[in-house]
Amino acid sequence: MLVSKRMTRDPVSASPDLPLAEALRVLRGHRVRHLPVVAGGEVVGIVTDRDLRLALPSPLSAGGADAEAVERTPVSRLMTRGVVTIGPYDSVEDAAKLMHRHRIGGLPVVDAHGALLGMLSETDVLDAFAEMLGPPGASSRLELALPDRPGELARAMGIIGAELGLNICSLMVPPGRHGERRIAIVHLATIDPREMIAALEAAGYQVGWPSLEMDLRRGAPA
Repeated sequence: MLVSKRMTRDPVSASPDLPLAEALRVLRGHRVRHLPVVAGGEVVGIVTDRDLRLALPSPLSAGGADAEAVERTPVSRLMTRGVVTIGPYDSVEDAAKLMHRHRIGGLPVVDAHGALLGMLSETDVLDAFAEMLGPPGASSRLELALPDRPGELARAMGIIGAELGLNICSLMVPPGRHGERRIAIVHLATIDPREMIAALEAAGYQVGWPSLEMDLRRGAPA
């Protein structure tokens, strides 16, 4: 799934000279947590709602001078420079890795010239993965242990699809170390997968429903 399919297009942005108090009003008014800062057609910084809240005077302070300073201080004084960005044709998986690596909750989406095209938040990424991993409608989740060698996944999927005629709603095989068994996570368009499980186990595969650790057929951890 590409970033362009999940991002918010034409997001709200700020100029470097926007006062901090106004930037906070913009964030609250649009109900967003990240405000890209744009100058000369390029993203030059980013400020978050947390940055702005920390810059505000304490409610217990006298308020006068501090409040005036917040009204005068431009976003450029507070923004994070060297912004981590992503392109519209990068994958959502790559976006998730960037967010995790840099411990950030949002990515400006830019073109090859650095112009702002959109904004991708951690909520957008979570929604995308929820759709990929948990298909809508009735389905059964299984975990299938596969030997780490070519052809095993195709053989197992052939049993499910070609032999039993079951539709696979989603399929994911997380990476593992070379030489170890791989665990395929499969969602099937059925609420009773026992016939399919029996066929896979007869072919030599280990299957768990909904997982290898907790199998509904056993009612206890495997």
